[in-house]
Amino acid sequence: MSKQNVNLRDVTLSGRILDIGGGGEGVISRHAGDGVIAVDMRKDELLESPDVGIKIVMDATDLKFLDNTFDNVTCFYSLMFMSEETVEKCLAEAFRVLKPNGCLWIWDTEIPWPAQSDVFVVHLDIALADEHISTGYGIGWGKGQSSESISIICDKIGFGHIEMDDDGKKFLLRAWKAASSKK
Repeated sequence: MSKQNVNLRDVTLSGRILDIGGGGEGVISRHAGDGVIAVDMRKDELLESPDVGIKIVMDATDLKFLDNTFDNVTCFYSLMFMSEETVEKCLAEAFRVLKPNGCLWIWDTEIPWPAQSDVFVVHLDIALADEHISTGYGIGWGKGQSSESISIICDKIGFGHIEMDDDGKKFLLRAWKAASSKK
């Protein structure tokens, strides 16, 4: 599979930032700095990530934060590791902890269905402000995923305005919690 290029140089994240699945390379923490709270179910993934921000072992389908806490919630190539049911629960929790007018940022990959082999692998070249990361992620090929399937879930949960940038291999989806949302 060819490499996917992800450029975060022009992405500005401010305020309180929750990064779901923020272990491993800790891309969002490296990009946005100490304002990030990275959660991951796997302690080993958090231990592997750079010593930036706050790291907490936590299940994204049962976030232990109060409602309306974060200005931004990010998912950087983390939904691909979740079942469809888990994605919906995770995004519902993201909606709950986002402040009104808060933004959900999802960078992820298109996973074609039906499966073409036993394993799906994506290679990434990630451009940050002052560094470059070359990495890859692999999963057992047990589901399909697209920007459209994720957008449908976001709409169902109650996100208002949704924007997508999709090149057929990867996507960036941004969804806002309406100012009037109290949930």
